Amino acid sequence: EIDIDTIPLDDKKTFELYQRGETNGTFQFESVGMQKYLKELKPDKLEDLIAMNALFRPGPLAYIPNFIARKHGREPVVYDLEAMQEYLEETYGITVYQEQVMLLSQKLAGFTKGEADTLRKAMGKKQKDVLDKMKGKFMEGCEKNGHDPKICDKVWTDWEAFASYAFNKSHSTCYAFVAFQTGYLKAHYPGEYMSSVLTHNLSQLEKVTFFMEECRRMGVPVLGPDVNESSYNFSVNKAGQIRFGLGAV
Repeated sequence: EIDIDTIPLDDKKTFELYQRGETNGTFQFESVGMQKYLKELKPDKLEDLIAMNALFRPGPLAYIPNFIARKHGREPVVYDLEAMQEYLEETYGITVYQEQVMLLSQKLAGFTKGEADTLRKAMGKKQKDVLDKMKGKFMEGCEKNGHDPKICDKVWTDWEAFASYAFNKSHSTCYAFVAFQTGYLKAHYPGEYMSSVLTHNLSQLEKVTFFMEECRRMGVPVLGPDVNESSYNFSVNKAGQIRFGLGAV
């Protein structure tokens, strides 16, 4: 019996699984490209997974090497303005989330919460006319707060380029949380978890073959069907081995 919503989110064994890129059969982090970056990043906190979930898409993908280099101290973490550190520290100085743009526009230029949300929508939908209007207000507010207009202009240009791809942090967090839960189960209960993965892919023979290979790599034997031991679905015997399900036959 596992209460999956209360598992420890700092579980060492789960992070080791991510650091090795052994994520086949888990949620969201399965692709070969993602596995390559996980091995380089060596995530050690949930925030790393949240950021990777948001970055691994066309556009932000280009920032992943910088994100990794900054996490491991191979590249300095720089902020265009000192005031940006508060909201960009967790992502090593790289703007990753829509929420960061919203919070920074309030802090740097004195935008109201409503204006910050309008900015987020306009950037996401590439509403050029709305953005042009808001830029003037942003520059004015920044100057009023004593920030260098040249740097603020650069910040705005960066936001415009990035924002059409920007991800919502709350959305990314939900995805990373479910991904972590699946990683936790795979790390702690490999036989049970993989038998469930196999059962849920019964209709696709090539996937069954792929996940059987993954079980072998993990050192979890998948035994052939047995009229005395098999269930309808794939199942785990007392020795922690997976027994082929009769339903798959």
